[in-house]
Amino acid sequence: MKFFKPFLEGKNRFVQLLFLLLFIVVGTIVFSGLGGLIARVVYHTGDMYQASSPGGFVRITQAFASIGMFLVPALLFAYAQDHKWLHYNAGDRKPHYLLVNVTLILSIVILPVVALLSQWNQAIQLPENMSGLQNWMNEMDAQAESIMHTLTVRHDYATLAVNILVMALLPAVCEEFMFQGTIQQFLTKWSNKPHLAIWITALIFSIIHFQFSGFIPRLLLGAYLGYLFYWSRSLWLPVLAHFLHNALSLLIDFTMQGRGIVIDDMKFTDVRGSIPMVVSCALVTVISLIFMWRTQKELYGQEK
Repeated sequence: MKFFKPFLEGKNRFVQLLFLLLFIVVGTIVFSGLGGLIARVVYHTGDMYQASSPGGFVRITQAFASIGMFLVPALLFAYAQDHKWLHYNAGDRKPHYLLVNVTLILSIVILPVVALLSQWNQAIQLPENMSGLQNWMNEMDAQAESIMHTLTVRHDYATLAVNILVMALLPAVCEEFMFQGTIQQFLTKWSNKPHLAIWITALIFSIIHFQFSGFIPRLLLGAYLGYLFYWSRSLWLPVLAHFLHNALSLLIDFTMQGRGIVIDDMKFTDVRGSIPMVVSCALVTVISLIFMWRTQKELYGQEK
């Protein structure tokens, strides 16, 4: 059923960008309001801290906000291009099995590298004349940590399963539809410079999370997802990688919590053998990425 004509097809890029922003604003307002309303009905309050389950309250509001801010606008933008929900964003294409297999390996070996980068990022302090910005960034990080604690404070398998759904699968699908499937695709078509589009998208991806203690590793993760999309020509490879990264992080946190270890109170370099582990994982990561690059050239002849 065609709800509207593909009015963005062939339109000026600025016009397309304005409609994308409009879809994002409207989607965010509508779905955030709907999520808040449902949470209020379920928990009989509009305050997460007064709800019988603050974690459940946050899961509902975040799920709807993610759908409204990322997934719905991306799908509408794609449909407005050619009357197809999954063509513009490459959601109608399957990634090659070789690229999938390497991505499965990368999802594991990349974790120690990200952990070390996160530790270095957290140690970065702005100059004293930028103390106001530093305080604001610290406040945003504290809010993010507080929400994460609320979502993971209960240590049981039911909570873990729900968290994997809401904090791993849903963000992977929604965010990849928006960032790689829409923003990166749009910037690539506009500039005809895919590498520039990948890094700009990664920058936006990192900024939009407002967690500055993880800005650098998230920037690199965003670029990694961008290259997976570019190399595979399929949205589902970065979706898979994004999901695995989030899910494995949750599983590690769940396991450490079960052993009484508080990850926030420890540094990655305090772990015995952490540096050799990072060096080995970084080497495997580089080799894997080179293999993927060479494989996609043989499969698609893609080199720009």
